[in-house]
Amino acid sequence: MKPKFAAHTPPKDSDQWHELKEHLQDVAAEAKKYAAKFEAGELGYYAGLWHDLGKYNPEFQTYLEQCHLASTTSSQKKFRGPRHAIHGAILAAELCPPLAAIIYGHHAGLPNYADLKNEVSPQNPTWRESYQAALQLARQDLGELKPSIDLRSTLKHLPTDKLSTELLLRMLFSCLVDADYLDTEEHFEGKQRGRTGINLADLWNTFEHQRQEFLVTVRDRTSPVNQVRDQVYQACFDAATLQPGIFRLSVPTGGGKTLSGLAFALRHAVLNQFERVIFAVPYTSIIEQTVKVYRDIFGAEAVLEHHSAVKDEEGQGSQDEQFQSQEGAMRAQAQARLATQNWDAPLIVTTTVQLFESLFANRPSRCRKLHNLIGSVIVLDEVQTLPIALLTPIRSVLEELVERYKVSVVYCTATQPPIAGKNPYFDGFKPELVRDMIEPEQAKQHFDALKRVEYEQPPIAWSWEQLAADVQSNQQALVVLNTRKNALSVLDALGVGTAESLSISGYEAEVQAALAESQVLHLSTLLCGAHRRAVLAEVRRRLKAKEPCLLISTQVVEAGVDVDFPVVYRAMGPLDRIVQAAGRCNREGKMAGKGRVVIFELIDGKTPEGEYGKAVKATQQLLQECELDLHNPSIFEDYFQSLYQIESRDKHGIQALREQHNYPKVAEFFRLIKDNTIPVVIRYNAEVTAILAEISRRGLWSSDRRKLQPYIVNLPRYEFQKTTTRIELVPDLWVWDGTYDPIRGIPMGHDPGDGLYDPTILIP
Repeated sequence: MKPKFAAHTPPKDSDQWHELKEHLQDVAAEAKKYAAKFEAGELGYYAGLWHDLGKYNPEFQTYLEQCHLASTTSSQKKFRGPRHAIHGAILAAELCPPLAAIIYGHHAGLPNYADLKNEVSPQNPTWRESYQAALQLARQDLGELKPSIDLRSTLKHLPTDKLSTELLLRMLFSCLVDADYLDTEEHFEGKQRGRTGINLADLWNTFEHQRQEFLVTVRDRTSPVNQVRDQVYQACFDAATLQPGIFRLSVPTGGGKTLSGLAFALRHAVLNQFERVIFAVPYTSIIEQTVKVYRDIFGAEAVLEHHSAVKDEEGQGSQDEQFQSQEGAMRAQAQARLATQNWDAPLIVTTTVQLFESLFANRPSRCRKLHNLIGSVIVLDEVQTLPIALLTPIRSVLEELVERYKVSVVYCTATQPPIAGKNPYFDGFKPELVRDMIEPEQAKQHFDALKRVEYEQPPIAWSWEQLAADVQSNQQALVVLNTRKNALSVLDALGVGTAESLSISGYEAEVQAALAESQVLHLSTLLCGAHRRAVLAEVRRRLKAKEPCLLISTQVVEAGVDVDFPVVYRAMGPLDRIVQAAGRCNREGKMAGKGRVVIFELIDGKTPEGEYGKAVKATQQLLQECELDLHNPSIFEDYFQSLYQIESRDKHGIQALREQHNYPKVAEFFRLIKDNTIPVVIRYNAEVTAILAEISRRGLWSSDRRKLQPYIVNLPRYEFQKTTTRIELVPDLWVWDGTYDPIRGIPMGHDPGDGLYDPTILIP
């Protein structure tokens, strides 16, 4: 039987309603517990207690009854419920104004504060009558709603400047949303999700044991590579005892930063009683490799992998109407929305896009995880990939996390940008917060010890044919281009033909046959992920067997891909990308001499515009002005400083928008990648064919997108629109229905502007 006041309809196959009073009290208690971590527990409590006061509105109770009746009679009729978040926001505006925006946006998203004032006035004629009715009934059910203390007094010890307050409200919003979602999830699923029981101390003990076992099996402890790895590990182990702050880890490619960085993070977290370690990486190849390494050590259950194969299930409206449509009658969608992960796990591997776009988001599902950043070590791998145009807001938020929210941050890369101090071109972290895990002089010794290549630069620009001729003089070589279009042009110059495949059962067999026959292989995001893995497996097999292997690739190969070529050709590009490409040459240092890295320019090669193009020009100028020692890690501070002089670090004015508490605009403008592509699914093998058949039969589930991720190619919107060889299997899911080349992949990428932003590589 329905209680007098309900928060949610019964779950499927149950008659148990969710009582509103119980829901409000439980959410208040949970939000208070979360917010207490940053001394805002009372604010969290009342945000939870007031957030659903609008559900006392008799019209809302009638709406729930209609939804439940429709679900029990298998009616397809859909109902739109009255807004309810506004009522709690009106009360908050009167009793504790900072909570008004949090409550107002707990379904629809944090609003623009300037637009909120008139909306939440108790005299607003739109809500006055329903607000008074809901408030009266709430007091009858809950008792006195007004706090016994002045909530404004609880703000005195909290930050007061505009940017700090903006992040504080985000954290409170996260506490409320997560508490609300978990309590609602417990009602619908009949159980509350919990941790696996694994903690960081367990992980640290497991890691140390595994490392000792590994060292016993290493035959040559005296090789230069292993000596550097041992020294890097010891430096990270020792640095873990330092006070929390911002740490730099400069390690040459192949120096073992993945495991050494993990050692620091785990030990530092345990010593400081932190709750979790978060690794944020920029590329698909890195996240797959890192997750595999960590799961091999700790087991699959201990590592939470989180990146965006699942789209945001929330509506895009400015009100909470989308949530209302999900109540009861559309309960399955509500549960899919609640399944958004909140990062309540000890070891998380995610992406820089997921991390930072969540920190600047306004949607509840993206912000839900933020309070779980408190008490964590955040390791930013390949940190040089962060866009210069967003560096100031990124620095501002990270510094605030370190100073107020018990967070340590690790900047990890072989090409370290400057991060501390201030000058006319750069606004970095406070110097006293930043420490080097490996002292600069020792880092330089490591780079000298692992000097495994010689750089050379032809004096003139090459034609495609000249490049092809030089490449063909080698038995094994890697060629890295700036764009997919340029990679295809090199394949043309090498005489690699095209093949049309129309196999309805999948392309995998044809791909395997082509990989066995062709001396020249290709790696780019014109291939789906499963295809790229097959190419890399064949490349590694050939390299080990010393068989002929010419790999033509885009930037996808430059970071996190463990291949070891004797020769690497790199098209003129950003300086850090050139050094990353060089890390694929003589990687293990086993050659009798040094590897060969050729930095070439092309007569007809196109360079992407924007920040990437500016970095290319800066590199060209530096290489013309002097002979740079690309083995000296200190040169990268000078290189990035030169970029900072020609590119704004807050190009979109995000800091000003944050000061205005304009959360929607901040979320709109803070984008690490441009969302200008549309994913299409490739029928690569029997597995994806079966998944597509199931989706066609019963519709698309949120979990399907993760399963489909290895079979997706992202098409630029203009290419997607001009082709007709794709079909919409179900709404918002496109399947490629054209030819697919076993070497080149999808027949796209010849547009001159193609190749810079690709979410399959820099992934959310």
